[in-house]
Amino acid sequence: MKVVVGLREGPNKTNMRSEALIQGLKRANQGVKRQGREQSVKEADLYVQTGFAPSTGLKSAIELQIPYIIMEAPVFRDFGLDDYSSWGYNGLMGGAWRPQAPETAREKPTLQERHGGPQLIIGQKPTDHSLRGSDHVEWIRAKREALPEADFRPHPLMVPPGTLEPIHEVLKDYGEVYTYSSTVGVDALIAGCEVHADSDGSLLRAYTGSREEFIHELSWWQAHHTSYGALIDYILSGYDEARERAKQGLMEHPREKIDGAAVCRRYYKLGL
Repeated sequence: MKVVVGLREGPNKTNMRSEALIQGLKRANQGVKRQGREQSVKEADLYVQTGFAPSTGLKSAIELQIPYIIMEAPVFRDFGLDDYSSWGYNGLMGGAWRPQAPETAREKPTLQERHGGPQLIIGQKPTDHSLRGSDHVEWIRAKREALPEADFRPHPLMVPPGTLEPIHEVLKDYGEVYTYSSTVGVDALIAGCEVHADSDGSLLRAYTGSREEFIHELSWWQAHHTSYGALIDYILSGYDEARERAKQGLMEHPREKIDGAAVCRRYYKLGL
């Protein structure tokens, strides 16, 4: 297999993690090429990058119907796991392939008792490309209008540093949480809240009602980034199915870059 890994500019932590993946692929006797994310992919069997940003590499891979994998940060927060996650081939929507979790247990957070309480709307960065083409400012406006009694928690990057309490402390006071696609929805589920996720790309769409089973699966979807053993197995075992899906056009496409300043002006006009 010929794998192209799109790297960010300059030395950084994401490139170090990408390099760990590269070494894992090489140990599995796969061919790997490093290139900048703003370079087109001309010939490859698989494209990999960190984060669902609309890079030239990712968009060209999609146009050529080359399967891709997005490496995401782990979903379990403040848990002591130095993991990295890859949620599925070809994006999160449209039935992306995910590894089947073994029955054996893996370290995971303790589920809290379910509890009632007020409603909380959790916002994301309005310019976040992971919003998969949605107008997140409009989503917040409509959600707050539909739930006038609910509180609102902004993304930490949208307020001055140190303004917000830790999310695990905040969730103790709420019984119902609304999110678009934020992984904070998983934190809320662990905390015992009833969670509503509006995006088809949310991890919560894989939740079928059993918290124990869902958290067990999430713990196995995370692969330790120093060895990438589980992730390499995942890539190799799921590739054929991902390639067929790609040929059928079952791939999620990132939106084009947006005017971030204009979007933020609309966001702050909401008076958040």
